[in-house]
Amino acid sequence: MRKVTFLVNSFSFGGAERVLSVIVSELVKQKYEVEVISLERNEFYQLPKEVKKTYLSDFTGKESGLKKLLYLPIFAWKLKKCIKSNNIRLVQSHLYRANYVNLLAKLFGANHKTQIVNAGVISRYKKEGLVGKINLFLIKKLYPKADLIIWKSKGMQIDANRLFNFYAKQIVINNPYDIKKIQNLAKEEIKDFKFDKSKIYLISVGRLISLKRNEDLIQALKFLDERVEVLFLGDGEKKEYLKKLVKDLNLGKRVHFLGNVSNPFKYLAKSNIFIHTSETEGFPNVLIEAMACGLPVISSDCLSGPREILAPDTDITKQLKKGDGLEEAKYGILFPVGDIEALVDAIKMLLNNKEKLEYYKNQSLKRCKDFSVEKIVNQYKKVLLNEEDSN
Repeated sequence: MRKVTFLVNSFSFGGAERVLSVIVSELVKQKYEVEVISLERNEFYQLPKEVKKTYLSDFTGKESGLKKLLYLPIFAWKLKKCIKSNNIRLVQSHLYRANYVNLLAKLFGANHKTQIVNAGVISRYKKEGLVGKINLFLIKKLYPKADLIIWKSKGMQIDANRLFNFYAKQIVINNPYDIKKIQNLAKEEIKDFKFDKSKIYLISVGRLISLKRNEDLIQALKFLDERVEVLFLGDGEKKEYLKKLVKDLNLGKRVHFLGNVSNPFKYLAKSNIFIHTSETEGFPNVLIEAMACGLPVISSDCLSGPREILAPDTDITKQLKKGDGLEEAKYGILFPVGDIEALVDAIKMLLNNKEKLEYYKNQSLKRCKDFSVEKIVNQYKKVLLNEEDSN
């Protein structure tokens, strides 16, 4: 039986964690022997029972950033022992801390191949103070030691190499999606929220943090018909701020915070338009998941991912700037980051043009198939088994 080993921070709620759970589940289905090594014990996403699980600590993920940083060499030492005792030849890691630990273990003498999967735009750390500087230092010093760097989007790769010009071997593999499973889950009954057929629902899925710019959608709602309401799925540090903003704008009856949900797809399927307002992304899973549920997509033209997904035939280094207006792309609508006027125009355009709304629904269902789990996992299998690497 073919064996593969993954390293991850944990399987807590998050896009990268969900993606790895999809990869692992598909490999188990294809009769691979899979081991997952986690830095922490936090399992929002459940893995198949056949997966061997190893934990390097009893951390829950709620520890301070300083503690997590100080434990990097300890985790690396534990990983090295695990690699030697189990004769592990290759470890593929996902998420920044797991990548650091994987590479530090190699520097500590673990004789294994290292593959690191980068899940975010590196340049975002330039705006994140001391924490950002530490991450940039670790990326600059450690990433070149990898045997292979896997970027989730071309935009992410371009961004990173503008900063550091990495000389390590690199490829791009987009995220995989179990389209059939998503569409089956989308049919589940909703018991904790009642959709009113006389209303129009805009939906946003993701963490409620500064980088997601959730407030832009709330601000846009002021300029839309009173029948239009907003659903936010997810939680985060800005939740109370966003609730206060809603109250201050007298939008309390039109904005609904549903928190983290185990099945976001059933809410997506019953909504009318998916809205993505992020300032920066890696490869935005929620765009593909919304498209798989048959939703037309309106997204900020942020680095990186949205343009590659919605306008793949255009120059992916292009970014709309405030004042440029919206772009009717092949598979969805793009607007400049933070441009509330353009976001309002995009929403009104789709709501006032049923033909265009239906067109983008169909385009979403067509485009999501390009990211099916079968297609993408085949690319992962090639690199995990040291077969011929390909983009």
